[in-house]
Amino acid sequence: MSTDLSGIEGVTYPWDDYPERGAVREVAPGILWLSTKVPFVGLRQVNLWLLSDGDGWTMIDCGFGWDETREQLETTWKSALGGLPVKRLIVTHYHPDHAGNMAWISERWGDLLPVMTLGEWFAANISMNFGYADNIKQRGVWHASHGLDVERQKLFAKDVVPYDQGVSLPQQFKRVRENDTIAIGNDRWRVIVGQGHAPEHVSLYCAERRILIAGDQILPQITTNVSTWPMEPEADTLASFLETCQKFLDQLHPDTLILPSHRKPFRNVLFRLRELGHHHAARLNLILDETHGEVTAGGLLDVLFRGKLDGHQIGFAMGEAIAHLNYLVAIGRLKRVETRDGSWRYAKTGSHEGPVTSPLK
Repeated sequence: MSTDLSGIEGVTYPWDDYPERGAVREVAPGILWLSTKVPFVGLRQVNLWLLSDGDGWTMIDCGFGWDETREQLETTWKSALGGLPVKRLIVTHYHPDHAGNMAWISERWGDLLPVMTLGEWFAANISMNFGYADNIKQRGVWHASHGLDVERQKLFAKDVVPYDQGVSLPQQFKRVRENDTIAIGNDRWRVIVGQGHAPEHVSLYCAERRILIAGDQILPQITTNVSTWPMEPEADTLASFLETCQKFLDQLHPDTLILPSHRKPFRNVLFRLRELGHHHAARLNLILDETHGEVTAGGLLDVLFRGKLDGHQIGFAMGEAIAHLNYLVAIGRLKRVETRDGSWRYAKTGSHEGPVTSPLK
């Protein structure tokens, strides 16, 4: 018998710790959880999933593309797969901790065609050629125009991890779209495409089993990075992310088990989604409270983020600060100030509508 957790204040965790290195934990019949390290300080680890699929296994995500993860995967496959092969690879999105070993896994199991959306395939391939979100030089110039101080500009340039350092891509893939159904074993998983964190992020929902493989779209404890990037400088990525949260609120059963890409599996997803809406509303109001005259994204970093940021984190922090500024422009609370030097500065519009509230219902 299921329990409706929608009224409970806070998420609940069925497991207290993570699987040990090289081991797996069964989180539901036929669904195995493994946790691998990443080179990013704030994340620490990424979850990968193995789903029993008849005469083989379907794998969800690839881990960061370095030897440590590959050695761990070989150990795990040997001990956990019962001698059956990985026959399908699904990639939630193009980020290196999810797509890193794509080519290696594909080749290791007989030239698999990784399954992903077109937007994520394009983003991965463009980033491999120092484009899209990995044009480090362009990002540096953009950060400067958004008011990032010189010391942090240098730290970003020194510490940012280039995309191709942790990713290898195959030559071909298999495309999935919103609402496609993927049969895995006896289960049917529906593709839910999300935005805000990545162009066309894939989550997989099995309504019958009330399980969501969420990727990075819904995380416990930490919040999904929502960034605006220089190739689309006026994009309202925060609105896109919140629209995806509303989609999940409308479609998920309250008792759904969430299998996130970072931290531990959890329940009470409706609470968590609404909590994310309130979190972003609080940050938007913090920006408004700090806007006296003109503000910049770089000038807001110490307001929005606690602790010292390393160079790689600075890039994401700038993207997220700009995303929140763009949202405030879109709802009419801020305006971009015209400048002669091309810098991006913001000021209040004079609207006195009270605090910003979460749009999630």
